[in-house]
Amino acid sequence: MLQSFSAHGITVARVTRHGYILTDDGNAENNQFGDEIPAGNTRETILFIQEVTAALNNVEGFVEGRFLATMQIPSTQDPLAYYLPIRNDVRGIGIRSSADGRTEVFDNNRVYGTSFTLDGFLYLNSLRFYTDPRAVNFGRYLICTQEFGHRYGTFFTAPPYPDSTLDAGAPEGDASLTDAGPGDASDDAAGDVAATGDAPAGDAAALGDASADASADASDGAAPALAVDILLGRGNRLANGTIVNRSHWSFFVNSGGSPMEGNAWSELSAGLFRTERPTFRFSDFDLYSMGLMAPAEVRPTFMIAEPRDVPRGYGRESPPTYYNQQVTVRGRRVDLTVDDLIRANGRRNPAFPNTPRALDVVWVLWAPANSVNDALVAEFDEAIESCSLGYDTATGNRGRLNAVVSPNTSPMMDPDGGARPDVTLPVMDDAGFPVDASDAGASGDAARADADAAPVTTRYEARGGCDCNTLPTTHARHEALYLGVMGLAVMLRRRRRGSSR
Repeated sequence: MLQSFSAHGITVARVTRHGYILTDDGNAENNQFGDEIPAGNTRETILFIQEVTAALNNVEGFVEGRFLATMQIPSTQDPLAYYLPIRNDVRGIGIRSSADGRTEVFDNNRVYGTSFTLDGFLYLNSLRFYTDPRAVNFGRYLICTQEFGHRYGTFFTAPPYPDSTLDAGAPEGDASLTDAGPGDASDDAAGDVAATGDAPAGDAAALGDASADASADASDGAAPALAVDILLGRGNRLANGTIVNRSHWSFFVNSGGSPMEGNAWSELSAGLFRTERPTFRFSDFDLYSMGLMAPAEVRPTFMIAEPRDVPRGYGRESPPTYYNQQVTVRGRRVDLTVDDLIRANGRRNPAFPNTPRALDVVWVLWAPANSVNDALVAEFDEAIESCSLGYDTATGNRGRLNAVVSPNTSPMMDPDGGARPDVTLPVMDDAGFPVDASDAGASGDAARADADAAPVTTRYEARGGCDCNTLPTTHARHEALYLGVMGLAVMLRRRRRGSSR
């Protein structure tokens, strides 16, 4: 069982138009959390969730939401951002409980000691990622969209033989793959915190940077079977180098350049592919997983199997290519349809249109008590609106984030005015996206997003009183879902150079 923790004082300093500003109670002995959310330590993160939900539950007129989205003033690089799943009630999209790696439907609120039911906890880093002109595109269109996108994706497994390969003489798909889930068992596991860590992804064959010989067909001319996890790319890297909990599209999947990664691939000629500028919009497969699109609407896509002539430094776990990056590879095109996903994962249940369009979000800013003033309140509300607009845009206005907040908006702490607290932001390029300071200007290493995002046709609205996958590992510093776009290309290349020495 998760041991009970002693209570630590948390004060709801202000109730804003869209959320809550929380501080320590001012007693230095109780200021365990300091100025930063304890996002890098599993045990302290769970304690933080316990204490924050308890404090919010005591607010007069508090309205529960299924997501607790947190920001702070300082920025961190490790972790950058993540989504922590706590509860799931959706089948057919590949999500599995961390307790046994099999169960689709689970609820760990009792284990986590939450004061109200949560589907997930989000660490979204500094609010400046959503308000500062130097970083707002990165935060709005990449951090926010990906972490909320992790509520439903990306976890799809692949059938060994998609419909497109059956013409090549491959056998019919294994009937055992019709339903990837074991049933309706509810996961109320109340084990040690370690039991809530990442479940291993198994021994499925890695795609990697396959050689030219990897695509050799069987002697009868049948196309080779696909690995069950071939659609998936980046996950959590353990200390021994093993990748578990893959929760992003593989670099070789044509996702259009989704916030869930993958790429916008074009086929130049048979077997020759090139990356194009990403859209930073959820793909049709993403929207189906999120319950925002009917199967009949989902357009087919493709992936590149047995990739070869892959430039050094790129592989299935790489983030998408951006403005000044363009990669050309060769491989076997495998067309994919939503029916392929359904054969491998089961049909989504509940299915569109009987699915929510909005995610009900309780927004929290963690801040030092002496920093809470009218300027910070206004900036926090701006950050919420910015993040929400990014999500609206990425879903094509099919989905939205709905802020739920107590109608009691009278301040619990007198504002003292003053300037915004100082915060150190990463070095930004001229498009407003972070670059590695030591490698600024390095070819292909600056992570850039589409700064010319299409205009949003709907406005964010707050509903007062009345809307990033994997779990942290058991290591003290978890690797869970810090968004790889910021400097990940640099880090991956440095790792590879180091390992080759």
